[in-house]
Amino acid sequence: MKNIIKLIVATCVPALLLKPVLLAQERTDTLQAASFEAYDPLIPQLFAFDKKNDIFAGINNVDNKIVLVRRKGTELSITHSYLVDNVSGRHDTEHIYRPKSVAIYEDHVVFLASHRDSCYLAVLDLNGILVQKLRFPGEASAFSYSASARELYISGENVTGFDVIALDASRGMNRINLENAASLHYQKPRLSEVIAVRDPWGVGMSVIAMSVVFLALLMLYLVFKQVGVQLISIQDRRNRKVKKISKAEAIASTGDISGDVYAAITAAIHLYNEELHDEENTVLTIHKVSRAYSPWSSKIHGLNTYFNR
Repeated sequence: MKNIIKLIVATCVPALLLKPVLLAQERTDTLQAASFEAYDPLIPQLFAFDKKNDIFAGINNVDNKIVLVRRKGTELSITHSYLVDNVSGRHDTEHIYRPKSVAIYEDHVVFLASHRDSCYLAVLDLNGILVQKLRFPGEASAFSYSASARELYISGENVTGFDVIALDASRGMNRINLENAASLHYQKPRLSEVIAVRDPWGVGMSVIAMSVVFLALLMLYLVFKQVGVQLISIQDRRNRKVKKISKAEAIASTGDISGDVYAAITAAIHLYNEELHDEENTVLTIHKVSRAYSPWSSKIHGLNTYFNR
């Protein structure tokens, strides 16, 4: 019996003593994982550092490369580099892949590069050798990794919306699974699409179009009518003004000139009109002109004179 009690004590006591230590270690691991995930936001990163391997991974926008910088004591040196896309001698700048973000996960360097229409995610080892390369449609600029969920998240903005992709990384960074990846390609709907959803039969559009046309015609009619009324009133005012001026001049002139003057002016005008034309004799003279014979067109003058008989 004593031996059984000793065996139980020897088995249970160490487990009870180690349990708080194990719980504390589990809390520490959880906090470390949580702090690691909080440290990795879904924003573009130009540089990343791995304390375990004392290595920097950065984006070199001048040469369009991903560079790896190792630290040995107090010295830093570039050990490897990876060309994202060739840029020398190219003029199609909109199709050149440019690095957007870089990070170091599980002894692998991960970077994201994109251009106007597509992007790709590449995984390098710590020697700068390409391990995996995945292409996606759209334009992405940032990515993040969840160690607890073992998923890699990619996001970015397109011309009229945004893109979000979730990749399965449970088999490791060098074997990211692209199949059955959750993705969302959002684009702001066009106005025509919104109208088609709200008015599938086009009744509202027809009513609006006809109303706009008739209102425009009505406004043109009112404008032209008002313009015509104003023009007529202006012309009437001018005519009344002219009549008043002519009547005032006539009244003023009749008061100074007598009837004898009007008679003299009338006689002078009559005499002037009578003297405009001279008297002409209406005699027609017709002279008959006799024309002499002119053999200018006679064919006999064109014959050869050596054969005359």
